[in-house]
Amino acid sequence: NVIVRLTDDCRVLWYNKKEDDIVKKGDSLFTYTLDKDNIWGNYSLPGNVIKTTVVPAWEWMDKEKFQLQEQIELNNIEIAKNKTLIKAFEKELQQLKNEVILDVLPHDRLQYVQNQILTLETDIKKLNSENTEYNQLIAKLDAIPRQPPKPINSGGMGSVNNNLADSIRVFYSPFDGTVTRIYTQQFEVALKSDQIMAIHKNNPMYIKGYFNQEDLNFFKEGDQVDIQFPDGSKSKALIRRFYYTTYQMPEEFQKRYEPTTRTIAADIYPVDTAEYVHWRAFYRLGVTITKFKY
Repeated sequence: NVIVRLTDDCRVLWYNKKEDDIVKKGDSLFTYTLDKDNIWGNYSLPGNVIKTTVVPAWEWMDKEKFQLQEQIELNNIEIAKNKTLIKAFEKELQQLKNEVILDVLPHDRLQYVQNQILTLETDIKKLNSENTEYNQLIAKLDAIPRQPPKPINSGGMGSVNNNLADSIRVFYSPFDGTVTRIYTQQFEVALKSDQIMAIHKNNPMYIKGYFNQEDLNFFKEGDQVDIQFPDGSKSKALIRRFYYTTYQMPEEFQKRYEPTTRTIAADIYPVDTAEYVHWRAFYRLGVTITKFKY
């Protein structure tokens, strides 16, 4: 199971594949742009990760503007609500001061209201600051020329021009497999440490078997074994190789409150490659491996 990450922060624009899709080596998985502070300026990139593609950049810009405007509206609603609460607290404040002076109410009540007003005012400043940044981003998006993007060609080190369309990249599958998980949402920023997508490599498919050390005399490479899957179905398989060292028994097979068991590990492959279709349904599930001693 291979996790896809990028070496730079990026923003995933859209996915070309969805979960459970089977992909071939070279298939486009997702389209993205590097999320740099100077995304609207010049910077250099290794050209060998760029392949020829034509994408509607203005479509992404319109969606991005819509999301920014929507967030500004939500912030404005929150600001209006906070201002209403501040007015209510301020109206109550003078009465509380008088009651505290007369020892009708404890001073803690007055201090609580004052702290609430201070918190609300801080929140308003924060939201206004966010709105300023969002409006600046919208202005930058509006300043980008709305023209059809030029094709992006692969090559050596190159300089990317000011057109946002020229910074768009496509990630291609490095091998045949199946998309098992998509972690990052469309238009979401993925940091270089974030997981974007998981691809399960379909072939070669094998079972990792764990045998007790005292049973080593009964197994050797090339032996045929019987596999029983959780649904009761069976299959024939061959032991291809043993590992040089012992392995700790997987937690799900280890008995609780007992000493850690170290076992002999082996890779087991189907006798007939046509069995891959059957085996695929039991990815990361426990199976039972048996073999006659004599």
